[in-house]
Amino acid sequence: MTARKRHDNETQPEGADAPETSGSLDDPSVGEAAAGGAEAEELSDLEALQEELSEANRKWLRALADLDNYRKRVEREKARWDVEAREGILLPLLEVVDNFERALSEGAQDESGEDVPFREGVELIFKHLLDVLEKAGVRPVVTDGVGFDPNVHEAVGSVPSDEHDSDEIVQVMQKGYTLGERLLRPSRVIVAS
Repeated sequence: MTARKRHDNETQPEGADAPETSGSLDDPSVGEAAAGGAEAEELSDLEALQEELSEANRKWLRALADLDNYRKRVEREKARWDVEAREGILLPLLEVVDNFERALSEGAQDESGEDVPFREGVELIFKHLLDVLEKAGVRPVVTDGVGFDPNVHEAVGSVPSDEHDSDEIVQVMQKGYTLGERLLRPSRVIVAS
């Protein structure tokens, strides 16, 4: 008799049968039930870990998408700042171009009617300036033989004309320029009415 059964028998009155227990330490079904509970606990732990992993993966993907959006936004802003910086430099240069054009349109000739070498030098400087602007992406707005376009032209006046269609550009008062696809300065024009 084991020590536990002996103890149970000693505490019960004589002649009383010992109560049956649901299982003893030697009973294999008790071990299986305990192992089943441990397996269930391991499964719930595994499910909890899988949920944590899934949540961490969702957060990581969200952070990755946010980082990609941030990178794209910074690139767009950098491109915008680049254009605005170039505009800030190029707009005053266009006024220099205007002054060159006015000076060259006057024509500097000596008494014999030939161009002065000074004029040739100014023309070379002006051509160099136009080349620099063109390399920077600055292009003049087309005004020859086109109708008035409020997107790129600014009407500063109108004149009646039998030679031109209505809203056709008659005279350019100040050239307009674009920087790539963006309008730097509209052409100031007089249109036929």
